[in-house]
Amino acid sequence: MSTRGSIGSMMAATLVSRALGFLKAILLVAAIGGTSEAVGGQAFEIANSAPTYLFALIAGGVLGAVLVPQIVRNLHDGPAGQENADRILTIVPVGGAVATVILTLCAPGIVWIYATTWSAQWRGLATSMAYWCLPQIFFLIAFAVLSQVLNARGVFGAPAWALPVSNLLGISGILVFFFLLPTGLGTVDSWSPLMISVLSGSATVAIAIQALLLLIPLRRIGFRIRFRRGFGGLGHMSTLAGWALLGVIAGQAAYLVTSNVASYAGKTLNELGVDGPSLNSLSMAYLLMLLPQRIVTVSLTTALYTRMSGSAARNNLPEIDALSTLASKPVAYVAIATSAAFVALGPLITEVLFGKPIIGHVLQVLAIGLVGFSQAYVLNRTSFALQDARGPLTTQLVIAGLSAAGAAAAALLFPPELTVIGIAAGISIANFAGWLTAHLSLRRTPKPRSRPLRSAAPRARIHSTAWCSHSQFRCWPVTGCLHRYVIRFRRPGRPSGGRWDRSSDSLHRGELDTRRPNTEQPAPKVATTLALVPTAHTAEKTARRRFDTGR
Repeated sequence: MSTRGSIGSMMAATLVSRALGFLKAILLVAAIGGTSEAVGGQAFEIANSAPTYLFALIAGGVLGAVLVPQIVRNLHDGPAGQENADRILTIVPVGGAVATVILTLCAPGIVWIYATTWSAQWRGLATSMAYWCLPQIFFLIAFAVLSQVLNARGVFGAPAWALPVSNLLGISGILVFFFLLPTGLGTVDSWSPLMISVLSGSATVAIAIQALLLLIPLRRIGFRIRFRRGFGGLGHMSTLAGWALLGVIAGQAAYLVTSNVASYAGKTLNELGVDGPSLNSLSMAYLLMLLPQRIVTVSLTTALYTRMSGSAARNNLPEIDALSTLASKPVAYVAIATSAAFVALGPLITEVLFGKPIIGHVLQVLAIGLVGFSQAYVLNRTSFALQDARGPLTTQLVIAGLSAAGAAAAALLFPPELTVIGIAAGISIANFAGWLTAHLSLRRTPKPRSRPLRSAAPRARIHSTAWCSHSQFRCWPVTGCLHRYVIRFRRPGRPSGGRWDRSSDSLHRGELDTRRPNTEQPAPKVATTLALVPTAHTAEKTARRRFDTGR
């Protein structure tokens, strides 16, 4: 299937998944509440979100950022690369299983970390739910590993379509809870063990089925997992994973601050009898805000990320530049339009979906930072494809620091009714600051070292990728202006022109930035000609052609 077809399949699957996710969220709010009014909704939010955040802390960011490029590179390294890939696919699931068992046994401490201000009764309810939910960590890790293997092999549709199936199973569990069990809108004492097991257990079963479904496409492509012991050949990956892990830790530290501040506000409002925004209100607003992120940004960058990683392995920097530009343009358009719609209609949308305009006020503030959030995501993916994890780490540190500072400021300056809205404002500011940081970091990204290049021009193209995202609508003209002229070597008798030669490693071609001519460079044994080469324009056309055909 071509890249365009793969992206279309992923977008269709993501659209169906998001629609089912909204339906699940609507039913969940109806069953257990979505604001400070009900304790069940707040407790389940802590218990069911803990596996997701702990998965991200353990392996989520590392797998998404490092695994695909590493597997793509290993595919080019023959038997030795296959052995390294087998070691990766052995270490991650086994380590994830051990971590899941340990974290499940630590459920009371985990709940306390995320909600330190809650009473013993509230924490007891959340802990009972967490015992059922925390096993999701292993299945989330398994799904991440298997989906990244499929992505590296060019299979994108199967992982995307596993998500709607998971949402259907989750909806089934909520319907059973809603129609066959007592209401979940009551006090802590009204929750029975059966209610807890049906609601939380069905959520875990849905995640487990989501992971197991990927075994079918893996078998169809002939992939077999060969367990190998040892860590040989994984040194470079461990370095990249270490930088990525530091970024994830920073994000989780910021969420701890946000979670405790929002949980305290929700508990205070519940005790006062006020229906206001709480932690689960923030989560519902985030779910709505990330709709374009899931449908467009993730679908587009997931398919192009594999190609960028392959281009990086071949040191084809112009194609990386063009592919990143292909991703950043539509992402910017969709994010701007969606942000405007949410800011204008947020309360009306959540009134229709959840019957709670309060969630819409949080959505309005969160949506302001959507453009920065989506653009930073694209730029960080480009950095990871270039095997640079320090830039994304810097971006994550900025976002995490400002988000945590915003949450702390909201707790100190605003009353409980406005605390969560203040948190949302801090997140929006942090997302724009993260975009700027990702832009500056990508400009400083070093070129790959596996094969020396003769020119500073490729690095200028990476700089132009960052500037493309920064200028949104003027990507193409700005990219062309950054490197207008290059000296191009050609075989005698071959006509020169503006067409980009895709064989960047050919001995019959070289590049020079004419702004800083290198007179000491040895002349090749071919004729030379000075030509006007619109490098960004032609590289982008080449990438679009390969994007359309899937080559």
